[in-house]
Amino acid sequence: MVRRRQKKKIRQRGTRSHGWGVTKDHKGAGMRGGKGNAGTMGHLGIQVILREKAGEKVIGKYGFKRPQKRQYSDKTHPTINVSHLDQSIDNLVSKGVASMEGSTYNVNLTSMGITKLLAQGDITRAINITVAKASERAVSKVEEAGGSVTIVE
Repeated sequence: MVRRRQKKKIRQRGTRSHGWGVTKDHKGAGMRGGKGNAGTMGHLGIQVILREKAGEKVIGKYGFKRPQKRQYSDKTHPTINVSHLDQSIDNLVSKGVASMEGSTYNVNLTSMGITKLLAQGDITRAINITVAKASERAVSKVEEAGGSVTIVE
């Protein structure tokens, strides 16, 4: 009677490497030392050095760019809120940027490089403000406190 041998493929089910040794062997790509950036700080480090000398950035993260619609530039349109102006008006008077006549402060924001007055916060003092642009709420808050806003182009 003929003895039937079990097929090798079936016999090796349940073994990790099916007779090929290390698990990474016999993938048809040689002993490549890992995938992607594996070993870049160790056994493949010379490749990283050579690629960085060529000007390529290999390791690390290099930031991201915010979506264009969310980029606000304070350099092109500097702004100030009424609460910040109210807090810093005494400091501006001591520096000579603003002046005080009686109980009313006078400040020219355009000479300071600020182009717009915004309405965040509260204002408690009477301030006469000269500025290129101002929001409607900022103007109403300044006028409620007893000051005025002069818009100059």
